[in-house]
Amino acid sequence: MKPSAEGSTEPVRSRFGATPLDDGSTHFRVWAPRCERVEVVIEGAGGGERAPRVALLECDEQGFFQASVAQTPPGALYGYRLDGGPLRPDPVSRHQPNGVHGLSAVIDHASFGWTDAAWRGVAKRNLVIYELHVGAFTAEGTFASAIGRLAELVELGFTAIELMPVAQTPGRWNWGYDGVSLYAPRNTYGGPEGLKQLVDACHAAGLAVLLDVVYNHLGPEGNYLAEFGPYFTPDRSTPWGESFNYDGPQCEQVRRFVVENALEWLREYHLDGLRLDAVFFMTDTSAWTILDEIREATSRFAAAAGRTVHLIAESNLYDAELLKGKTLEETETSPPRRREPYDAIWCDCLMHAIHSQALPHLELTDKPYGGSGDLVASLRHGYVYSDRPPVRTAPGEHARRGRDWSDHDWRSSLVVALQTHDAVGNHPAGMRVHQLTSTAFKKAAAALTLLSPGIPLVFMGEECAAEAPFLFFADFEDSALRQAVDHGRREEYPQHDWSGSIAPSHPEAFRLANCGGTAPGGDSPHDPAVRQWYRQLIAFRKLGVAEGWLAADRMRVSHDSGLDLFTIVYEGPQGGAATILARLTPLDRESAPVKFEPPGVVVLDSHAGGPSCDGFLLQPHHAVVTRG
Repeated sequence: MKPSAEGSTEPVRSRFGATPLDDGSTHFRVWAPRCERVEVVIEGAGGGERAPRVALLECDEQGFFQASVAQTPPGALYGYRLDGGPLRPDPVSRHQPNGVHGLSAVIDHASFGWTDAAWRGVAKRNLVIYELHVGAFTAEGTFASAIGRLAELVELGFTAIELMPVAQTPGRWNWGYDGVSLYAPRNTYGGPEGLKQLVDACHAAGLAVLLDVVYNHLGPEGNYLAEFGPYFTPDRSTPWGESFNYDGPQCEQVRRFVVENALEWLREYHLDGLRLDAVFFMTDTSAWTILDEIREATSRFAAAAGRTVHLIAESNLYDAELLKGKTLEETETSPPRRREPYDAIWCDCLMHAIHSQALPHLELTDKPYGGSGDLVASLRHGYVYSDRPPVRTAPGEHARRGRDWSDHDWRSSLVVALQTHDAVGNHPAGMRVHQLTSTAFKKAAAALTLLSPGIPLVFMGEECAAEAPFLFFADFEDSALRQAVDHGRREEYPQHDWSGSIAPSHPEAFRLANCGGTAPGGDSPHDPAVRQWYRQLIAFRKLGVAEGWLAADRMRVSHDSGLDLFTIVYEGPQGGAATILARLTPLDRESAPVKFEPPGVVVLDSHAGGPSCDGFLLQPHHAVVTRG
């Protein structure tokens, strides 16, 4: 058997999917316990007009059907016929060259020429993440074209990119959360080869690559897994589709299907981490949950590979158990086990608190936020909401919970942002923060997110105040599905005025989202002053991390309600301080500049006007950073 790029030693007869062998044959193995007879139908092997070949697979006691088929090299197309029915793609297809309904392609992962042998990753404390959608990041919308913009991101100071989901989805465009072939990078982006080229180029440029993965449901079109086996449970569902069967009859192979998928992204594509989408919908009543199993497997992989791997959960609020881990007591059926923590969680409280400070009636989430009070709590403690269902944290509860942390501070493990794909896309017009408020407000607020003790994330286009909206977009071959999704989007967010909005399936929703021209010299408008401000903030953050003062345990937060002034002070290890002052005035309030005595030497100024003859004036929507 050909080894994987990072040396998987798993025996061929226990691997999922199609595995090419050294003698030109391919071993096919598929879990299909609901079937009596499974045949693999192979096309495209050997070239010419050769007729499709059919091979009957042998079934074992676990419901796996398998066989090795000669003269089936990489690139051959194949599908499975279940009990004499229509051809179906492989549930573990590595490539769907003709979309979700087409045949799968045999892929030889070991053939790629990686150049990143010396790469060891980026430490968590050094992460500055740039979130992007591959299809909208460049005019071409491919992995290959994204490589052309990496130098721009490095120059701005980013240390990692996070790709929205790239698993094969139906239709011409999709945010990525309707993936149905979890092992197959989307064909229109460039497939497996294209993703590997992008990751290799990122590592050469010093960028880590994180991937958003969806393990709570599959999309509605091209989802054939239920025909093979009990991949889903009838007992519950998510807002987007059926839930995976993580704890019901025959769940063991479903869990392995998901865990192996996580490992394949890390092993075969050299990814530096995964962001697990909406983990609160990965429902599992087992003592050792699927989240534990993924954590255990990825930690073991990282240790063996000798590189840093980040496992990030989208919880959207504070989740102590995900961040701290837990020791499970011994039971009659299992020994005591240590539930290891995740490296980080997405926590949206700071983002929504900032939004509510500017626009109290803006509703981009199902949880209410209350302006300055919640903004102070988010800055000071990292969160406002916790638990499931979400509960607003009572006064004093933050401090009590904080005393439970002795080895490290949870705030350094919170991914924080001023805007994300959800926050922008949940607006009916896909409007960005600077479009809803002002460029001045956005620049001042960015000082709080980029200089917080958490892990900062910047959404594509934010760094240059791109004018391109980011609407929710999704396309399907099934017209009834298109209409259902268009209608469902409005029902999901009934608080919005949807009149005049663009439907997710309309071509304009995707076309308008393209940020391909936001780089200097491009066609789309961008703001060079905003780019420079983000570059300066990221550089200052890196200085604080290097000098040791940008840390949660060195931070003090205060608020002047009369001035709408939010202040973060970091005390340096050798004395002195770094102070971030951000004046964020609600948009419905008249405010005037005020005379201000900086607490040290001004090193960054979002207005860049400097002191006037009247002294230093702090404007509405103004951020200043000082040292000393």
